[in-house]
Amino acid sequence: MTRDSTFDGPVAGALGGQDLGEKDLANSALALARVFSAGGRLVVVAPGRHDHAQHVAVEFIHPAIVGARSLPAFAANADDLPHVVSANDALLVLTPPTRFDGELPAAALVLQTDAGLTEPEIVRYYHVLWELVQLGLKHPGLTGGTAVAGGDSTNFLYPFLDAAETSEPELLDSMRSSANAKDLESNDVSAQAVANNDAELTAVAAAIDACHRRGNTVHTIGNGGSSSDAARLARQLRSHKVRATCLAADPAVLTALANDLGVDRIFARQIEASVRPGDVLFVFSTSGTSSNLLAALDIDVVSDVTVVASAGYGGGALAQHPATDLSLTVDSTSVHRIQEAQGVLMDQLCARLSVELEVSR
Repeated sequence: MTRDSTFDGPVAGALGGQDLGEKDLANSALALARVFSAGGRLVVVAPGRHDHAQHVAVEFIHPAIVGARSLPAFAANADDLPHVVSANDALLVLTPPTRFDGELPAAALVLQTDAGLTEPEIVRYYHVLWELVQLGLKHPGLTGGTAVAGGDSTNFLYPFLDAAETSEPELLDSMRSSANAKDLESNDVSAQAVANNDAELTAVAAAIDACHRRGNTVHTIGNGGSSSDAARLARQLRSHKVRATCLAADPAVLTALANDLGVDRIFARQIEASVRPGDVLFVFSTSGTSSNLLAALDIDVVSDVTVVASAGYGGGALAQHPATDLSLTVDSTSVHRIQEAQGVLMDQLCARLSVELEVSR
């Protein structure tokens, strides 16, 4: 179940904007929609987990759902907040296991996830928050925004809601019902993914353990939200003392390669330069059809590494690629539910890896 809260104690006293207290995700989403309608931005910070902050920014700026609005959002480091947050902005803090205790600037709205949320629950939180914000923006009478004439352009998400609705309690009740339905759907998809990939999870954990014992490196790649998933896995592996790097994490390298060689070469060139025989290459995708990921598997270097593909749509072309040795697939066509299930698979993988690493010590 997704939860949200705000800061307490002396930090909350320093806020200049709206404090939602213990109100629920629907209230948070409606308040955030109003911030966007008033010209504000969303600033996201995730101390120790910057990959999550980047994932949120991608969700809002480049929505995967056709017809959804692109909204101003960006990931920031905690130290930069006083220099980037304006009084009409919203600030989202994805709290790490240890409570965030930094001094916060004044903002129109401050949201914070509970410290007790698991990483997959954090992903579900901001996915559903995004979905509800998009819904709220289709109700100009309640948010001050504009709507497509005739109704909600994302009506396949919430077909029972009318853009001309003026009853806030009714809208919030519908939002809560929809959020609960998303929770249930996400739980079902994730549970099925874990069950379907049980043997593969054990095999991938063994492959990473063997890579670690050889002194080799795990490299992760992905585009957009999947790039932040790739960064997250690398971060989690490093917490287990496994050498891991995300090849999608350096904007200078990515933009140089994209500008000079084209987007289809951004990973292939890095793999040619950095990957060594005996390494593991972990590829993340929601569709399983990204051309630059498939191109990365076509180069000769890949034949000497263990390739693991994690993709939705049953695995797509990535899972079927001849260079792929192991695959963790999700049987869903929803980008958000796929990524949430991939997050659960990551946690399951790290749990099994912990056992492998303990046995090999």
